[in-house]
Amino acid sequence: MESAAAIRVLVIDENPTSAGNLATFLSAHHYDVATCSALDGARDVVSSRRPHVLVLATKDHPHAEVEEVRKVYPRLPLVLLTAEAGQELLLDVEAFAPAVPASPSRGFGHIESAVEAAAHFS
Repeated sequence: MESAAAIRVLVIDENPTSAGNLATFLSAHHYDVATCSALDGARDVVSSRRPHVLVLATKDHPHAEVEEVRKVYPRLPLVLLTAEAGQELLLDVEAFAPAVPASPSRGFGHIESAVEAAAHFS
């Protein structure tokens, strides 16, 4: 696995403030971070930046968004940030491995740990 300095991360979040805050935190911890606001915009960034890990922040319909990511990027490790919890969502995320769930309420350190774990899949 490459060092953390070389890990490229794409944060997909419709909220630019949240995406910017997470990108700032991860960049300060030596990740190479890009952001976009939607899955559609991610295609160009994935092609040009070739991230090691996708971080998908979702509020609505996390199941559908995870399925969409897996259709388009089946081999890219995914960190799913969602406030939704429950066994069904965890099973969905595990079915689309490599994927790691993370809860935004647990803080940026928790998210960074999930990114690091997901990067080991790439």
